[in-house]
Amino acid sequence: MKRYQGLLIFLGAFVLVAAAAFLPLRMYWFALTALVAGILLFAVTFLWLMQISNKEQRLMDRVFRENDSAVALLVNEVTVPALLFDPVTGRIGWRNPAFAEIYDGKYITDLLETYNPARPANSLQEVVRGNTYQIMNLVVPRRHAKQMILQYWLDRTEAAHYQRLYTEQRPYTALIYVDNYEELTRDAEIRSTAVLAEVEGLVSELCKRLDGVYRRYENGRFLLILEAKQAELLEQEKFPLIEAAHRIDTGTGTVVSLSLALGAAPRLAQSEQDARQAMELALGRGGDQAVVKDGGDYRFYGGRRQQDARQSRVKARLFSKALAQLFENSGDVFIMGHKNSDMDCFGSALGIMTCANHVGRHAYIVLDGSNSMIEDALHRMEQDGSAEGLIITPEEAAQMMQPNSVLVIVDTQRASNTVAPELLQRGERIVVIDHHRRSADYIDNSTLHYLESRSSSASEMVTEVLQYFADNVKPASFTCSALLAGITTDTKQFAFNVGSRTFEAAGYLRRNGADLGSVKSMYQNDFDSFVHCAEVVAHATIRRSGIAVSYCEKTIPDSRLICAQAADDLLGIRGIKAAFVLAETDDLVAISGRSFGDINVQMILEKLGGGGHLTMAGAQINGVTWQEAMKKLLPLIEEYEKENSDL
Repeated sequence: MKRYQGLLIFLGAFVLVAAAAFLPLRMYWFALTALVAGILLFAVTFLWLMQISNKEQRLMDRVFRENDSAVALLVNEVTVPALLFDPVTGRIGWRNPAFAEIYDGKYITDLLETYNPARPANSLQEVVRGNTYQIMNLVVPRRHAKQMILQYWLDRTEAAHYQRLYTEQRPYTALIYVDNYEELTRDAEIRSTAVLAEVEGLVSELCKRLDGVYRRYENGRFLLILEAKQAELLEQEKFPLIEAAHRIDTGTGTVVSLSLALGAAPRLAQSEQDARQAMELALGRGGDQAVVKDGGDYRFYGGRRQQDARQSRVKARLFSKALAQLFENSGDVFIMGHKNSDMDCFGSALGIMTCANHVGRHAYIVLDGSNSMIEDALHRMEQDGSAEGLIITPEEAAQMMQPNSVLVIVDTQRASNTVAPELLQRGERIVVIDHHRRSADYIDNSTLHYLESRSSSASEMVTEVLQYFADNVKPASFTCSALLAGITTDTKQFAFNVGSRTFEAAGYLRRNGADLGSVKSMYQNDFDSFVHCAEVVAHATIRRSGIAVSYCEKTIPDSRLICAQAADDLLGIRGIKAAFVLAETDDLVAISGRSFGDINVQMILEKLGGGGHLTMAGAQINGVTWQEAMKKLLPLIEEYEKENSDL
């Protein structure tokens, strides 16, 4: 109460001083009197308040002195370790007997090496001498001396023990699928019963070693329940079950392929759901690998083996019929590929446009501009007038799209890699057609999707869609040429990732008018590009494992195209098993990876946010130079070499 009175007196003194300042000069005697009175009132009030504060401090000191012995006895006798130390030096000024049993040194920093006494956290947890402590810090302010830190330690060893047991013993769900079950059972030369019995034997041995349980709930499919600590051990071993399945003798050249998915979630139901999502991703990436889903994070293991070519056409037929029904019951069709479109992307877009036109729907191809990879095809369309009104910009597409429009994504499944990711937010009916291995950030809200990582190219997939879309679909000669150019580009003239259905698709296109001369001109280089490509090859460094790494200078025109071509050319050199080439542009660095199949370039570039195939992949890093990007790439290559010492 007295403090409030003092404040009122201070206010009155301020009013007097202010009045003195504003009085006219002829009333200077009154002004001087008010000024002196205000100053005296300030001084008297200040001294009075200081006397009150000192009196209260003396009363508090007397209380502490009277209770000093009781407080000292309490702190010393309590079993909770406690100490006082200097926050500047960390020197311990006092400790009770309970803390002396833990530590009898002079400085707290010698016991807690990472502890900063100048910035003590309110609470932290440390393991000291095998026990877990919750360490609490309180600042002790003192008027006539520097402040100290009071610290007391709460023993949480038992609680930490039970928490660790809960974390280690909580059940996780895992799924194991035989990827090529249909091939194993269809081949009459394979004794599928014996082969699947061996697979189940491997699963049984694994569960026995890990103290888990399993059940075969469908032909070639198993459900596993195991503890978290055993799942962590399995992940550290990098899932040897997958390689063990490869060693099963089928009596033919067919290799048993397994996919394993693990859901790492605190609750069993969520773990099972995560395992199913991880399995969907594993199968979408071609199988023969393990995928761990831990919250929103995915970890991938295996996937080094080149997958066998597709045999069944059931998926292509079902997708084609579903696509026809969707087009018939929708409005305009907008077709969009990845940024910096190549001939595979552009050719497959023309094929989908043919399907849409066949059922009477207007179709548009969304492009972000021309580039050297598709400029010849665009030039031919401009010459005959077929490009007018059909090739539109992302801005035009955003204005034209309606709720009943269909947005078809070709040659990519990642939203961030499309020409205009914002169109995905406007489209309610989305179709995805892609041949790359499924990535963790794939477009998951599609109405229809046709993802086949064992296909050579998106153009091959779209060619099959054309065959099954309707009986009387007749693609134009130019469209067939563009589709064949797309297949030729992605297979490197039928040298990589080619199956029997690839040649069947090429035969269909040739029968329907694909011109080989036009195909050749669509992907041939000019002289300057050839020279620049040779320079990039000359800069290459070849590692002991057979991996070549090179770079493309920012000053080179069409550096991203040169980057991809140089990676292809490096594989033509004896002794090189894989190649990575970096190309710097104005705002990013693009990386192209190529291999013969012994080295999984996709797994390496995936860690940089990229994706693709086992033999062909790419990545983009924003806001760096090629030298900085190289520093990120080389450790990943070294890590892959260590994990695969047989290279």
